[in-house]
Amino acid sequence: MHPYPAWSHSVGDVEAHHRTNLKNGLSEPEAAARLAEHGPNALKKPDPTSLWAMVLEQFDDTLVKILLLAAAVSFGLAFMEGGDDGELGIGAFVEPGVILLILALNAIVGVWQESNAESALEALKEMSAETAKVIRGGRLVPGLGAAGLVPGDVIEVCAGDRVPADCRVAELKTAILRVEQAALTGESVTVQKSVDGLSSAHCELQSKETMLFSGTGIASGSAVCIVNSTGMETEIGKIQEQIEEASNEDDDTPLKRNLDEFGEALAKIILAVCILVWLINIHHFLSFECIGNSWIPDTRTVVFSFGKATFYFKVAVALAVAAIPEGLPAVITTCLALGTRKMAKRNAIVRRLPSVETLGCTTVICSDKTGTLTTNQMSAVTLVVLGKSAKDIRDLAITGTSFDPDQGEVVGLSSIDGAVEQVALVCSLCNDSRLIREKGAFKAVGQPTEAALLVLAEKIGVEDGKLQAKIEASRRGSGDATGACDSYASGYAKIATLEFDRDRKSMSVLCRPASGRGLGTQRSLARRLASPGKSEEEPNNVLFVKGAAECVLERCTTAMLADGSVVPITAAMRKAMNKIIDGKAQHALRLLAMAVKSGSGELGALASYTGEHSHPGFKLISDPSKYETIESDMTFVGLAGLRDPPRPEVKSAIAGCHGAGIRVMVITGDNKTTAEAVCRDIGVFAPDQDLEDASLTGAEFLAMPDAEKTELLRTPGGLCFSRAEPRHKQEIVKVLKQIGEIVAMTGDGVNDAPALKLADIGVAMGISGTEVAKQASDMVLADDNFATVVAAVEEGRSIYDNMKAFIRYMISSNIGEVVSIFLSAALGLPEGLIPVQLLWVNLVTDGPPATALGFNKADPDIMEKPPRRSNDHFITPWILFRWLVVGVYVGFATVAVFAVWYTHDSFMGIDLSADGHTIITFDQLRNWESCESWRGFRASSFTAGSSMVSFSNPCDYFSAGKVKASTLSLSVLVAIEMFNAANALSEDNSLLKVPVWSNPWLLLAMSISFGLHFLILYVPTLATTFSIVPLSVNEWMLVLAFALPVVLIDEVLKFVGRNFVNVSSTRAARADTGKDKDV
Repeated sequence: MHPYPAWSHSVGDVEAHHRTNLKNGLSEPEAAARLAEHGPNALKKPDPTSLWAMVLEQFDDTLVKILLLAAAVSFGLAFMEGGDDGELGIGAFVEPGVILLILALNAIVGVWQESNAESALEALKEMSAETAKVIRGGRLVPGLGAAGLVPGDVIEVCAGDRVPADCRVAELKTAILRVEQAALTGESVTVQKSVDGLSSAHCELQSKETMLFSGTGIASGSAVCIVNSTGMETEIGKIQEQIEEASNEDDDTPLKRNLDEFGEALAKIILAVCILVWLINIHHFLSFECIGNSWIPDTRTVVFSFGKATFYFKVAVALAVAAIPEGLPAVITTCLALGTRKMAKRNAIVRRLPSVETLGCTTVICSDKTGTLTTNQMSAVTLVVLGKSAKDIRDLAITGTSFDPDQGEVVGLSSIDGAVEQVALVCSLCNDSRLIREKGAFKAVGQPTEAALLVLAEKIGVEDGKLQAKIEASRRGSGDATGACDSYASGYAKIATLEFDRDRKSMSVLCRPASGRGLGTQRSLARRLASPGKSEEEPNNVLFVKGAAECVLERCTTAMLADGSVVPITAAMRKAMNKIIDGKAQHALRLLAMAVKSGSGELGALASYTGEHSHPGFKLISDPSKYETIESDMTFVGLAGLRDPPRPEVKSAIAGCHGAGIRVMVITGDNKTTAEAVCRDIGVFAPDQDLEDASLTGAEFLAMPDAEKTELLRTPGGLCFSRAEPRHKQEIVKVLKQIGEIVAMTGDGVNDAPALKLADIGVAMGISGTEVAKQASDMVLADDNFATVVAAVEEGRSIYDNMKAFIRYMISSNIGEVVSIFLSAALGLPEGLIPVQLLWVNLVTDGPPATALGFNKADPDIMEKPPRRSNDHFITPWILFRWLVVGVYVGFATVAVFAVWYTHDSFMGIDLSADGHTIITFDQLRNWESCESWRGFRASSFTAGSSMVSFSNPCDYFSAGKVKASTLSLSVLVAIEMFNAANALSEDNSLLKVPVWSNPWLLLAMSISFGLHFLILYVPTLATTFSIVPLSVNEWMLVLAFALPVVLIDEVLKFVGRNFVNVSSTRAARADTGKDKDV
C-alpha cells in the first residue's frame, strides 16, 4: 500500500483525506481505532536467525563436509582397532579429535561474525523520535510517545526536534522552516520547507517541499503538520525494507567462490583417487578363482581379509586427510586479520574480514559526493569586489577547503579597503552560525553556508595589525575561533532580522552602531553613509544584506569602491557583474551578493528604529511583505562564491583509480549542475567532455529499459547520477553486479544504507556517517576520505597476492602428500606417512610459514595492473601445472627416501649403515605382505638415537620397524615445505631477486616450524605419539639431499612463467580493460 501523496495536494485536501482538522486534531477514540488499524509508529523488527541455524550454516561448505566425513570414519576405525586390541588408546583419537576441534573453532568464529552483522536495522530505530507534541481532541499533548502517532494526527515541530513521522507541512509558525535531511536525501545544505510548494505525485524526495520525513531534524523555525504515514510506510521504513532485501541478496566474496570451486574439484579428485587406491590394492585383501576360463568368480574360492581391507581403508582415509588443507581456513583468517591492521593504519576500519580480500578485485567504485569527494564544509572560493573605479572589478581567489580560518587566505588581498571591510561586516553580522573547535578540528554550528561566511571574514581579518596578530594567536591556542568576526560585530548591536524567504531570496539585519565600541582605526560605515545633518555620536542604523547574487544586485542602485566611496551602478557595470555571475554559476558555485543601506533618506523610519513597539519602524519590521521594499536602493559591496569544495587529494586518487583499471561513478542526492561541476574538477569527467550520456538523474536511469541500463554501465569512463534516491542507488549497484563488476559503494547517510549492504564492499564514513550507514557497511573510513578507499584497494590487492602465495604453498604441499600416499599404495610399499603425522604437518608445521607469507611486501606496480574479474578462476591451467609438478616431486621424494633407507646402506656418498638396520631388495619391499612365506628371512634390531628398535617377529620390520623410514619421509616433507615457502615469496621472481631475508617474518616462521619438528623428534613422549624416532647427522644429510631439489624445480617454473606464460596473460588482461589501447 502506497502512502497518500500529500505533497501533491493542498492542506485542505490532506485534512479531508485523513478526516482531521488543524484546530482539534483527532479525537482519542479515533486515534485508538487508527492505531489498531495501522499499528504502532515503529520500525518492524525482523525475525532473528536462530543460533542453531547459524551453526548449521557454518558447516555448509564442501571442504568442511569432507573433513566431517574423514573425522567420522577415523572415529569408527579407532573403535574398531580398540575392539580388536581390547582397549581404546588416546592416540587413535588424536586425528579425528583435531579435525573436530578445527571445525568447532571455525563455527564459533562464523557464528560470532554473523550475530553482529545485522545491527544496521537497530540503528535505524535510534533515528526515530521518542516523543511528539500532538493535538488530540482540541488540546496539546506535549509528550505523547511517538509510537502512538497515527495518520491524521496534527503535530507541532520546532528547531531541535527530530521529526517523528512523515508529515505534511500545514502551517508555518515562523517565516522560515529549514530541515536537515542530508542523511536521507544526500543534499549538502539544509532544505527550506513550505506550505504551498506542490509537487508531482511521483517526484523524488528532494522535490517534496511540503513534506517532513521521519528521522530528519528541524534546523530552524517551527510548524504545524499533519501526519501522513507512520512506521514501515515512512521513507525510513522503506529503507529498512531495502536493507532487508539487500541482506538477502548478499553474495559470496570472490575468494570464497574460488575456494568453494576448488573444494568441489578437490572432493571429486579425492573420491576418484581413494577408489583408485582401493582398486589397485584389492588383490591384497580379496582373492578368488574364476570358473573355467571365464571372468566369473567362483564363490567357493573367495578369500576376504577384513584386517587388510581395514588397513587399505585407513590408507584411503589418510589420503583424504592429506589432500585437505586443514590449516587453510585458519591461515586465511589470520592473513585477513593482519590485513585489517594494515588498513587501520591507513584510516580504513574493516568490519567484516572477507571484505579485505574483496577490495583487491574492485572494478567499480560508486562514490557519494558530499563528504567523501568533497569536504562537506562549505567554503568561500572566490570574492568579487570593485577596485579604484567602477570598471576595475577584482576577482580574488580564496584558498582552503575547511572551516579552519588558518587553512587558506584571500589571494592577492594586500590590505583591507573600504569595500572588503563591508564584506567582512556583512559576513559577521548577517549570520546566526558559530564556529567551534572540537577534537582539534573546526566545526560549524548552524547553517554551513553562514559558517563559510564567518571563515571568509576571518581570512579577511582586521586592519589593525596588532589586533590581527592577537586574534590569530588566540585561535592557535584553542581560543575563540572567530576573533575577527567578534571584533566587527562588537561595533554594532542587532536590532531586527528580516528573515529569508524564497521570493526575494535574501535576508538582512538592521544594526545600530554601538557608541565607543567601533573598530578604532577602521572606517565606520555609519559615519561614511550618514545623512549630512547627523552627528557622529548618534549615527544612523545600518541594514546589512546578503542573498542570491542576481536578486540582490537587481535591487542595488549604487556600488562601493575600494576607497569607500559610492558610485551609481551603470548599465555597463551591471552587465559586467551579471556576466561574472553567469560565468561562476556554470561552475556550480553558490553565489551570494552583499549590500548595505544606511541614512535616514534611504531607511526612513528604520534609520532611528530602536526596537520599541511604539516606534514607527516597528510596523515596517513586523510586515514581511515590506521586506523587499526595505531591501531596495542598496549599495553593492561584494560578491562571494561558495561551494562544498573537493578534497585536495581526491583528484590524484581518481587518477590512481584510472591507472589501476578501476572506474569511478558518482552517485549523489545533490542537483545535477553541482554534481557535474565537482566531477569535472576531480577528474571523473574531462573539462570539455560532453556529458549528455554520462550524467543522468536517478529517475532518468530508473526509467531506462534494462538493455540500455546495462549498455550505459558497461560504457568505459566515469558516470554521474544526481538526485539519486535509495532505490536508484540499489538499482545501479544491482545492474553493475549482474554484468560481473565487483562494486565498492561509499556513503554516509541513511539513504545509502541499502546500497552499502547490496554492494560487494560497502564503505561508510566514520566522521560524518550515520550509525545506520556504518553498521550496514563492510568498512568504515576514519577520515571520510575517498583517497583512503583507493589506498584500501591497493592494500586489498597486496593481501590477495599474499594469499595466493600461501595457498600455492599449502596446496602444492598437500598434493605432494596425496602423491606420496598414492605412490606407496600403488607400489605396494608399507604406509610411509600416517594420518596423525599429516595432520601435524598441515596444521602446525605449515602454519607459521603460511602466515608469514601474509607479510610479503606489495609489488611496486600493483596499482598499475588491471583488476581481476569476478569470474576469474583461482586455479588456472598454469597454476595447476605448477602445483602438480612440485607436488609430484614432493610425493616422489618422501616415498624415495623411505625406500632408500630399506634398500641402501649408503646413498650419494652418505653412509646409512651406522644404525645396523637390515638391507633388503626393492622387490622384497614391494611384497612385504608376503614376508611370512619368505624362507630364512631375518631382520636385525637397529639404533634410533640412544634407544634400540627391536622386534621378535622378523616381519614386524615392515610395521614397527618402519619407524625410522617413516621419520625420514616426514622430515623430507617438512624440509621440502620450508624450501617451498621460500619459493612462494614471489610468484614469478627468482629467489636471487627476492631473497628469503626480504621477509624476516618468514625466516622466523621457518625457524619455528623446524623447531617444532625437532621437538616431536627429540622429546620421547611426543616421538612415541607421532610414531617417529630421532635422526643422526648422516640421516639429516639424506633428508636435505631429497629436499633441496624442489628449489631448482620451482626456479625453472618461475623462469617459464615470467618469460612466457604470464607475459601474454597480463597483456590480454590490460587490453580487456582498455589500458593498452594506445600501445
